[in-house]
This record gives sequence, structure tokens and C-alpha cells, in this order.
Amino acid sequence: CIYTFIDMKKNNFNPGTRITIFFVTFAIIFFSLGLWQIERGQAKTVLLDEFDKNSVIEPQEIKQDSKKWERVYVEGTWYGANQILIDNVINGGIAGYKVLTPFRLNETGDLILIDRGWIKRNRNMSDLPNISIKDIKERVSGILESPELGLVLSDELVSGEWPKISQTKNIDVISKEYNESIYPLILLADPISRYSLEYIKINPTNMTPVKHYGYSAQWFLMFIVLCGMYVWYGYKKNEK
Repeated sequence: CIYTFIDMKKNNFNPGTRITIFFVTFAIIFFSLGLWQIERGQAKTVLLDEFDKNSVIEPQEIKQDSKKWERVYVEGTWYGANQILIDNVINGGIAGYKVLTPFRLNETGDLILIDRGWIKRNRNMSDLPNISIKDIKERVSGILESPELGLVLSDELVSGEWPKISQTKNIDVISKEYNESIYPLILLADPISRYSLEYIKINPTNMTPVKHYGYSAQWFLMFIVLCGMYVWYGYKKNEK
């Protein structure tokens, strides 16, 4: 190893223009991706801290400008005629549905979709579970969420007849099934309502900060390896 190092010192460092362009390009990419993953990890940490903080405070009355992950309560009347079942929701290894039920607000008369919880799928998929609900007045508290479209396995996102089956919980898709405007966030109800189904705790992110930092370390490692290979090649190319 000592002799190899001495031999390398005797040679000029000249990796060539093409190799240098290649090195600079990918070095910038690897290093930038490492920094980006660190920023993502920090953002996820802030998100989780905010979510944990909001999950323990007393719910406030919902407003037009209420935001995602806020704990709120609504007062109004259930509207059980036009419910939506979110398909392919796995709970404890069992397939089922999330049940979204419209709820008409007393103060404004607007509709908001409330996630009442999870219900098991029947063996015969054409035989939908009983999700009937009386149109009664109630106060419901919970956390506001805005699910992304996600990966869908069907071209038909929402079925045609009520109660409808949806392949996504995305509010932009689901709201198109109603003839009036829908509140732009979904309320995940606390499991204390008389019509609550099985509660599944919400996960505000699909990737933890630790995973982001792990990916960051991989990108930086690739950057270091690339630098080492560039230096090695620059001397090796000019050995006599």
C-alpha cells in the first residue's frame, strides 16, 4: 500500500475531461440528494411533533379556515343516505372498508365527510356490510385530514350506486360524487360517537424521519465512494 501511494504521487493527477464532467455531475447529484433527505427528515420531525401536540389538546369548533391535523368538533345532523366505503383497508390482516358519512353542519348547512371508522368486509364482496345510520343530531370531535390520491388498482375510482365504493380516500375525488359542495377536509371521528366503528389510529406520514436520515447516509456514502474512485482513476490513468 505504501509503495502504491508513492507511485501515485510520482504521477500527475489527470483523470481526463469526460471523467471529470461525469464526476462533477454525479457528485452534485449525490450530495444534493443527501441534503434533501436531511431536510425531509427534519420536516417530518416537525410534522410529527405538531401532530402529537394537536392530538392531545381540546378540540375547537370547526371553521372555514381550519387546517389539516387540527382537532375540531362539529355539531349537526348525520346524513346516512349517501355514504361512501373506502375499499381495500387492511386492519389486523383483515380486509375491510373505511366508512365516510356526510354530516350537515348546524351553523352553515354545509356538508362534511366524517370517517366513522373501519368495518370488516363480508365474504361475499357483493354483499356490503351494514353501515346504516339514523339522521340524528350529534356533536362529533376528531382530527382533520386530507388523504392523498395514492396508488389505485382500478380504473373506476368510485362505483355508481349508493352506498358507493371508492378506491381512494382523496377528498377531491370523493367530493365529485355529491351535488353540493363538501368541506375540503375529512374529519376522522374520535371513537366516542354512538355511531363509531372500529377506530384506526391515523398515521400522518408514511416514512419516519429515521428512514430519511438513513437514505441521506446512503447518498453521502455514494458521494464519498465516487470521490475516492475519481482520485484513484486520476492517478491510475497516468501510471507509466
